[in-house]
Amino acid sequence: MPEDSAARRWLYLFLVLASTVAAVTEMTGIFQVDGFTWREIVILVLFGILFAWIASSFWLAAFGAFARFTKIDLLPLKPPSGISAARTAILMPVYNEDVARVFAGVRAIWESSGPDFDFYILSDSTNPANWVAEELQWHRLKQELGETAHIFYRHRAKNIGRKAGNIQDFCENWGQLYDYMVILDADSLMTGAALRKLVGLMDANPRAALIQAPAQLVGRHSLFARIQQFSSSVYGPVHGAGLAFLQGADGNYYGHNAIIRVHAFMQHCGLPKLPGRPPFGGEIMSHDFVEAAFLRRAGWEVWMAPDLGGSFEEPPPSLLDHLIRDRRWCQGNLQHLRIVFAQGLTLPSRLHLAMGIMSYVASPLWLLLLVFSAIDMMNYVAPAPASYIGLWPSLAHSVSYAAEMVVLVLATLVLLYVPKLLAALALLEDPVATRAHGGTSAVFRGLFWESVFSTLMAPIVMLQHSWYVLSILMGMATGWNSQTRTDRALPWDFVAGKFWPHTLIGVVATVILWRYAGGAFNWFVPLLAGMLVSIPLVVISSSPLMGLWTRRDNLFVVPSETRGLAVMDRAHALAGAHQDLAQDARQLVLEDRQVRDLHLALLSGTPQPDVSARLGVLRAQAARRDTAAFSGEDWTMILSDSEGLRALP
Repeated sequence: MPEDSAARRWLYLFLVLASTVAAVTEMTGIFQVDGFTWREIVILVLFGILFAWIASSFWLAAFGAFARFTKIDLLPLKPPSGISAARTAILMPVYNEDVARVFAGVRAIWESSGPDFDFYILSDSTNPANWVAEELQWHRLKQELGETAHIFYRHRAKNIGRKAGNIQDFCENWGQLYDYMVILDADSLMTGAALRKLVGLMDANPRAALIQAPAQLVGRHSLFARIQQFSSSVYGPVHGAGLAFLQGADGNYYGHNAIIRVHAFMQHCGLPKLPGRPPFGGEIMSHDFVEAAFLRRAGWEVWMAPDLGGSFEEPPPSLLDHLIRDRRWCQGNLQHLRIVFAQGLTLPSRLHLAMGIMSYVASPLWLLLLVFSAIDMMNYVAPAPASYIGLWPSLAHSVSYAAEMVVLVLATLVLLYVPKLLAALALLEDPVATRAHGGTSAVFRGLFWESVFSTLMAPIVMLQHSWYVLSILMGMATGWNSQTRTDRALPWDFVAGKFWPHTLIGVVATVILWRYAGGAFNWFVPLLAGMLVSIPLVVISSSPLMGLWTRRDNLFVVPSETRGLAVMDRAHALAGAHQDLAQDARQLVLEDRQVRDLHLALLSGTPQPDVSARLGVLRAQAARRDTAAFSGEDWTMILSDSEGLRALP
């Protein structure tokens, strides 16, 4: 198997390089007609880098389609056998999340999996209201499920290291009790069957340290989310198959919906604190790629299980939320510039890190290529139609400088859209899966409209990612705030305030190109269109009503909608039936003795605030229930003060 994976990778590398060399050679021939200018050299270099980037994605999809059509085993591990005696913890780190959604998801997974697993809700919430509400929801869940439910809750006073630090804290305190741990996100769902299969695979394959179960996007109803869910369901299997086919045991980790061998993780996955200040220094924000690289460096196997099934997560509800999440990922991935050359990493791990970096650096490179191409076209001077050598006319070779855009656009069309077609054809091979996606007609209609949407979205993402990369290079760091996960229609004025720069850039670029590069203007239309319609595109795609309309029209249909998904339906039903507290949860700690006793019991071991004049004032106000002017910091201080809480009347 290692030899097979190596041969596939070399073939893949050859095809990417051969495609790139052929394209660059053609471009060089065009520029050589009248000699190179410095702008043309820059264009050629950028074109070569970016063509290699999109060629790598194309050939990955081609390998994935080959694996699907030929039914190759993508997870060549020993199958599970017998009942597992291993202890497995399911971890859900949360950070100021929707409390009802978190506990509904935990309960739905517990009901699907039974009492075979221990669940840990690991809270890093800094919002005092979330903190107390989590405690109350955990207590209610324990009472409803009874003693057979091993569901634990822990709140950290300081979220050092963010999610990675949260997992590290679990490992240091409880890791020695477990053989495996399954990491989830707050919006993750997994079926009991998938969890048991993962445990069985780990039992049967003692060299496997991590098995990633790719998560399919489900559960949201806005137009943007439904398009993302359709893409995940139709294109995801071919993409995942390509990765698994090439990676073998050199797989990657995507931060959640994966099972991990605890002792291997504890021994090898301690994250360094990068020297210097953020954004490039400090805590590593995108920890998952690094942890997979460290496991491979130590000789452990990391696998992807693309056909496991039963692994789900929810997409962002709007393009704006998608881009906000990307800002954090961009900073985290650019930090990998300081890790990619770390001593001892395997070549596949370095490639994973490099491709993660390139996924964001590609945007400013595309922008530079477009800018230099436009400038070159605006400076193009047509040659004379004929010249004479003595009495004989010599026709000039009239070469349009729009030719590089012809090559670029045609190459982009092939490399970007053929993989979508291959994915659709792979889906249509399975009649059951085709019906679950609404039928053949629905699949191709979805393919067409998703391609239109992604084409319009691409320049918006390009501009936004370019700004992210530039701001990070300028030293502007970002935090790691909680994500918006609820469907909501974004108002026009709000979106206009966020996306007016994209529109303005589109207007200015349109005027300049129309005035000074009219002959090549048509090649820029798809890019300009996305910028010009950025505001209505974001508004309309955020609409749950538009999502409902496409669902009624049998467009962007996915199996979780046509066949239902028990664990998702149960989680949504539980979240929908949730009744909000009649009172502020923080106030209940002061006024309800039972809530206070529960909170004090869970405070055991939490560092106490330093006794100060300010704390004395807060204690006196809390005793009088005079909390109207309390800030978030005040509430955190008083809720952390076990001595003061015990003294309350």
